Amino acid sequence: MTSSGKEPSNTNVTNPNPTTTGTVTAPSENKSNWETGLGKGIRGTSNDGKHNIQLRFRSQLQGNQSFQIDPSQDTTNFLVRRTRLQLKAGLFNDTWLVNLQLGFAERDMESQRRNTLRDANIIYNQYRDVKVAFGQMKIPFSRQRWNSSSALQTVDRSSVTAEFNLDRDVGAYLFSEDLFGSKRMFAYYLGVFGGQGRNRVERQTPGVLTVARLTFSPFGGMSKSGSDNDWLSEVDFARYKDPKISFGVSGAYNKNSDRALSTHGTEYSFAKFNYSHAAGDIYFKWMGFSFQYEWLWRRANTAYVERTVSSALSREYSRSGQGHFVQLGYLFTNQYELVVRFGEFRPLGETDPNLKYSREVGGALSYYFAEHNLKWQTDYFYYTGTPTAAEGDHVVRTQIQVFY
Repeated sequence: MTSSGKEPSNTNVTNPNPTTTGTVTAPSENKSNWETGLGKGIRGTSNDGKHNIQLRFRSQLQGNQSFQIDPSQDTTNFLVRRTRLQLKAGLFNDTWLVNLQLGFAERDMESQRRNTLRDANIIYNQYRDVKVAFGQMKIPFSRQRWNSSSALQTVDRSSVTAEFNLDRDVGAYLFSEDLFGSKRMFAYYLGVFGGQGRNRVERQTPGVLTVARLTFSPFGGMSKSGSDNDWLSEVDFARYKDPKISFGVSGAYNKNSDRALSTHGTEYSFAKFNYSHAAGDIYFKWMGFSFQYEWLWRRANTAYVERTVSSALSREYSRSGQGHFVQLGYLFTNQYELVVRFGEFRPLGETDPNLKYSREVGGALSYYFAEHNLKWQTDYFYYTGTPTAAEGDHVVRTQIQVFY
């Protein structure tokens, strides 16, 4: 087991090393180092240099318009899509890493359980090849869901990701993002979670979610510097002169899930299902170009569960299906970016009648004032087949994000 040199993970804080110009004044023994700025938030280091803390906030202000075949069904919305407060800390020279994130916007909370807590976890970061994360956090499963919502090329993630991702949960996983010290060519994640989603405990028939993910980057991994770690940003801000490509595969099994989308979605009244999950992805960046492809699959052990409720037979369906999307973008030197995306998903066998063949086609235009820390994005998508857009929806969204 090799010492890590304390390289931070995706939930980590880089220990700040402020530089000065001109006359250098030695700090007093009782004075901590503080800095602030766009993309940095407020960061401080203890006077002995062993501990650091960072506080950041971000907000996404959005307007959207949908056009349907029946004009009376058109909708116009203005909303705060996300507003987050994030605290990160590194303890004992980043041996321990702490992450706390709260979400305050309406769309950031589950309708059935309104809770602002999104992340509360700690990572033991001592060794490069075996690190440990435990607490509430994102499940290391699908690539676009693993990416921060602050670092997307479009206003929001694909509808395929929305249907098949495994959201946040409470649990623990072992991982390394630079296995064997091979320039980040190999990474792995092995985890166990409660399977019920964010900060929820099932008291009657508790289940368990197991997950594994492997990635291979034959030309070396993407940089961990830049805006929210370049390897978790969809945009090629680094403009790599040498191509960077990553292949990922994931698998998961969720036993006794009482939710329509395995770890999230509608809660069932009485049904429980065992869900199997699989995913694969390709991620590519080179000279401002970016490409990603992702395939997602979910299958339940049975199509439905029936029970007599108030002398009437009631049935609750599972949701089995598969889907994929492809996304291609180019960042111009003037910081404008054009992106196109195509995605589709379809049901598998007998399943929830509301799960229909669905497709999205569209693209986005973005301008990055300060990478992802200050940007303005507008996108257009045409959706067909979903229960809320059975005849087709044209949706235009515009959004500005500030990430201090």
